[in-house]
Amino acid sequence: MKHSVSVMGLPLAPVTLGEAVNRIDAMIESGETHQVATANLDFWLNSTRDEHLHRILAGCEMVLADGMPLVWASRMLGDALPERVTGVDLVPQLMAMSARKGYRVFLLGGREGVAERAAEMFERQFPGVHICGIFASPVASLDEMDNSEMVERVKAAKPDLLLVSFGNPKQEKWIWMNKKRMGVPVSIGIGGSLDMLLGDLNRAPRWMQKTGLEWAMRLAQEPKRLGPRYARDFVGLVTKLPLALLGRLTQGKATESVTCRLQESEEALHLHIQGDFDASLAQAVDATVDRAVEEGKMVCLHMGEVNRMTAAGAGLMLDCRRRLYDAGLVVNVVEMTLRLRTLMYQWGLSSLFGTHVMVSRMPARTQPVWGTMK
Repeated sequence: MKHSVSVMGLPLAPVTLGEAVNRIDAMIESGETHQVATANLDFWLNSTRDEHLHRILAGCEMVLADGMPLVWASRMLGDALPERVTGVDLVPQLMAMSARKGYRVFLLGGREGVAERAAEMFERQFPGVHICGIFASPVASLDEMDNSEMVERVKAAKPDLLLVSFGNPKQEKWIWMNKKRMGVPVSIGIGGSLDMLLGDLNRAPRWMQKTGLEWAMRLAQEPKRLGPRYARDFVGLVTKLPLALLGRLTQGKATESVTCRLQESEEALHLHIQGDFDASLAQAVDATVDRAVEEGKMVCLHMGEVNRMTAAGAGLMLDCRRRLYDAGLVVNVVEMTLRLRTLMYQWGLSSLFGTHVMVSRMPARTQPVWGTMK
């Protein structure tokens, strides 16, 4: 499986639209509960101001780049995402998958009548699609919503796929609060995708989508609502992106080899890394996390001898954190140099990891159990 790429604090999945659909298919087949987010620039900016939202996005099974600025930023940070994957493009593919494989779909939220019209449209376009439930909740704040009624409706319908149209950050927070109670294999926040698919809002031509100018078409249709938001997003981007790029440029030069050594204590697995922290460490980190989950131990990443970290390496750290968190465990980053601590701040990661400058004292009975990885 491809690991995430960290883009200004978001763990974005480096996947195409087809690969995203395949991963959602695998999530449904697993029978476990998963949350998927489609993040645009506004999602990112909200997460920089809302630590709860940031932690939710960091805990999602998959976060898709629904915004060209995030794709452009990934290229500038050195680990390019293959393409933009929008909710508007994803939803029809999921309906086709429902028709093909019999997956049950529940449409939750949106303006009055939108879900019903969308269900009728999907049933015409994708014969065999299984829309098992529709509910448009009254407009209310997250604290005032009747969560019990919505959860019971979803549970009774037993969907495989739940599409939530509350808008960000409400939809992400609502899913996070209720996903275990609902037991739905995959829940996805899709914002206003149904409005666009129904034609209530006109979508920009393909050339505008590919060149990253779709925002201009949307702004022309909803200037009062989107004007202030786009201005805020632009200011946030030009303020924080240069800092992230500076973090990349001020790192050390790439090393030819990467080595790591695993040691264990009673409570933790300690992975000592020397050289570059990049995608080449995926096998070692995955194996360490697998063992930690099996044995119920925390993971300590020893970074004192790390020369540089790439966006893919930071994404690997985020995936490690998510998997351990799902198992009720934690990851700590120890022996971190001042330069790497600064990079973590510049890349919006400091609040997600426990980081320590002082050298961690290894217990006397700790013994090496893994050799050099290259």
